[in-house]
Amino acid sequence: MRRPALVIAAVLAAAVVLAALQATTPPYATLTGPISTVGRQSETVSSKTFSVKVNRVLKAKNIAYEQFGRAVDLKSSGVWVVVSAELQAFQKTMPVRAATLIGASGRMYRQSRRAGDAPNILSAKIVQPGLPTTGLFVFELPEDEIRNIKLVLSEQYDPQLKDEISVSLEPDDTAPQARLEIRKDGI
Repeated sequence: MRRPALVIAAVLAAAVVLAALQATTPPYATLTGPISTVGRQSETVSSKTFSVKVNRVLKAKNIAYEQFGRAVDLKSSGVWVVVSAELQAFQKTMPVRAATLIGASGRMYRQSRRAGDAPNILSAKIVQPGLPTTGLFVFELPEDEIRNIKLVLSEQYDPQLKDEISVSLEPDDTAPQARLEIRKDGI
């Protein structure tokens, strides 16, 4: 009589332990998600594979640049946010194609394709180890999203088991410029 009672108790204890393990195990997406590094705009933020230093963040209603000898002028019903940054790779040659701004509401905004042919865009460059690479990320956001924004960079969107750097940009309550000229050497 004691033996069946011990078996039932052991099975129940094992079921409780397994249920607890299942309830506390993180989901697969979390286990294989990005390896995040967090920092502020005023510092160089480094992961194991690359680093970023945000130099300037400018906001404008219109951006202008020259492409193939013709002037391009892009207007926005929201605000253009242009981030000037310096990237450096540590171990291997790598692109930093994925740049996202997280707005005040938590919504994510990828780089603007409308301004994808502007000069000095970092997503079109390859970062070499030991050679700092400077350039721009260009985003288009609604005006109510430009406070307390965060820049998230990685080699690809939704990286799995790869480095991702998140930089909190300094709050700036100044009104956006009417027009921002993007030159070949930056802003």
